Amino acid sequence: MKFDSVEKLLNYGIFTIPEYQRGYSWTRDQLDDLLNDLNDVEFIKEHYAGTITLIKSGQEKIGITDLTKYDIVDGQQRLTTFHLLLVSIYHRISEINSLEADDVIIKNVLNKGKSLLRLNNKDNQEFFFSLLNELDINTIKKYTPVSKTQKNLLNARIHFHTYLQRYSSIKTLINIYNNLLSKFKVNVFELEEESEVGLIFETMNDRGLPLSDIDKVKNYLIYLTHRLNEKVIAKDINKKFGEIFTELMNIENYSITRIENQFLKHCYIVYSGDNKDLSDIPKKIKTELIKQREIFKNKNLFDNDTTQREKKIKEIKDFNNFLHKSSVFYSDILNQTFDNNEINDSFFRLETLGKIETFLPLYLAILNNKKFKPEFLIAINEILEAFTIRVFIFGNKKGNTGNSALFELAYKVFTNKINFTELKKELRNLIEKNSSNADLKKSIVNIGVYNPTTNPALKLILLDYEYYLQSEYCGKFNIGSIREIVKNDKITIEHIAPQTVLPGVKAMENINLLGNLVLTSYNSHLGNKTFLSKRSTYEKSDFASERELIGYDDWNDKTIIDRGRKIQKFIMDRWKP
Repeated sequence: MKFDSVEKLLNYGIFTIPEYQRGYSWTRDQLDDLLNDLNDVEFIKEHYAGTITLIKSGQEKIGITDLTKYDIVDGQQRLTTFHLLLVSIYHRISEINSLEADDVIIKNVLNKGKSLLRLNNKDNQEFFFSLLNELDINTIKKYTPVSKTQKNLLNARIHFHTYLQRYSSIKTLINIYNNLLSKFKVNVFELEEESEVGLIFETMNDRGLPLSDIDKVKNYLIYLTHRLNEKVIAKDINKKFGEIFTELMNIENYSITRIENQFLKHCYIVYSGDNKDLSDIPKKIKTELIKQREIFKNKNLFDNDTTQREKKIKEIKDFNNFLHKSSVFYSDILNQTFDNNEINDSFFRLETLGKIETFLPLYLAILNNKKFKPEFLIAINEILEAFTIRVFIFGNKKGNTGNSALFELAYKVFTNKINFTELKKELRNLIEKNSSNADLKKSIVNIGVYNPTTNPALKLILLDYEYYLQSEYCGKFNIGSIREIVKNDKITIEHIAPQTVLPGVKAMENINLLGNLVLTSYNSHLGNKTFLSKRSTYEKSDFASERELIGYDDWNDKTIIDRGRKIQKFIMDRWKP
C-alpha cells in the first residue's frame, strides 16, 4: 500500500474500469462534498481522498511512449470524477483565455486524442470521451444520456462547469488545479491478481474503511474462492456482480445506494428465510448463510475433506447465481419491463399506490420458483392491491404491517412449501386478519383522505371509480389509459366544495373526505367557485364522475357523506379480500 498524491496516481498510466464494476453513480451530494473538500484544502497541508485499488493488466503504446495499463478494482467513482473536474478546469481556463489553457493540465486525462481512463462499457466510454473533449457547454447540455451512468456523467460535467463559473481569475483556477493534484492524497493498493481482491477488502473492512453492503458480500465470496484456490469461480463472481450492478443501476427513480442495499436485504430474506434483525446483511451472510467460522477453523480450507470442500463451493455458486438471476427480476419488476404488458400494468398500479417495495421479496420468490409462472403475478397483484388499499390507505395501519407474514410466505414459495392456490388463500387470510370490514366502511366515508403526498394512490382509486361509472352509463368517453391519466399533471383531484371559500360563504367540515373529491381536468378553471357555479362545467365534462354531480341540487356536509357511502360500496366490492 502506498500513500500517493493525485498527480502521482494519474502518472501511473492508463486506467480501465473492468466489466464487473458498477457504472458511474456519483450525484450532486458526492460532487459537492469533493468541491467542499477542495475549498477546505486551501488552508491545510493535505486531504485524504480515499483508496484506489489496482491490478496491472498490460501495456499500451501512445505515441512513442509505453504506458502501463491498470484495472481499477476500487476507486473508479473517485478517479472518474477527478478526470471530469480536471477537464472542466481546463475548459474554464479556455473560456477566459484560450492561450492560457496549457495541455499539461489534462495530459493525464487526454493524450494524443485518447482517453487515459476507459469505462466498462463501449457506449458509456464514447459518451465519456465526448464530455472530455467538448468545450461548448451548451452543446453538452443537449446530449441525450441513454443510461443512468451517462446521466450521472453528464450531470457531473455540467455541475463542475457551473461551479467554476464563479472564478474569473486564471491564477485562482490554477491554484485549484494544483491543490487537487498535490494536496489530495490516496491510498494505492496494487494487487497481483483478482482472487486477492476479497482478501484485501476483508482486511480493509476490518480497519474500518467503508464499503457498500453488496461490495462486502461480493468481496467475501471472492475471499472464500481465494481460500479455496478457485480462480475460475472468482472470475465468475466478478462477472456476475458486474451484471448485477448494471441491472440495479438501470432501475429508474431510485438512488443506486438505496436500491443495492434494499436488493441485498430482500434476496437474503428469500434465500435464508431469516427476517429478524436485518440491520447488517453482510454479517448475517457470514454468520448464518455461508459461515465464516468454518473458514477460520480450517487453515487450509477443506484440503483433506472433499465433501466439505464441494459443499462450500456449491454454497458460493448457488448464492452467486441466485443474486444474479434476482437482479434481472428486480429490474423487470421496478422498471415494469416484462414481455407481458398485463403484468407490467399490475406493477404500475402497485407502484402508484406506493407499496410495491413491501412485496418485493415475495415477487423474487415467485420468479425464482420454476413451478410458479410469471403470469401468476397478475392474480397475486390483484390480492396485494386489495391488501394495500384496505390495510394501508384506508386502514391507516403501520407501514410494516404484515411484513413478517409476507417474508415467511416468500420463503415458503422459494423452498416449494406452498403452491399457488395456497399462497392466494394465505394472502387473503392476511388481509382479513389486518382489515375489519366495519372499520373499513367507516374509514372510507368519515376519515379525511386528501393528502398531497398520497395523491397518486387517491387518483388511481378515483380513476377506477370513473371507469366503473363509465361502464354503467351508455355514453362513454375515451379518457385514456391508467398510465396516461396517472402521469397527466393536468388531470387532478378536485375538491367539489373548495378548500378556500369565497367571502361570505360558510366553510364545510368535510372538505377532505372522499365524498368531496372528484377527478377533473378543469381544476384551474373551477378554482374556489361554489358548487352551483361549477355545475355547468361538470355537465360538459368527459368524466362520468363529474357529470354524476349534476344530479345534486345542493352540496353540503350531508351530501358529501352520502356520496362517500356510494364510493364506499364501490371500493368494498372492487377490492374484496
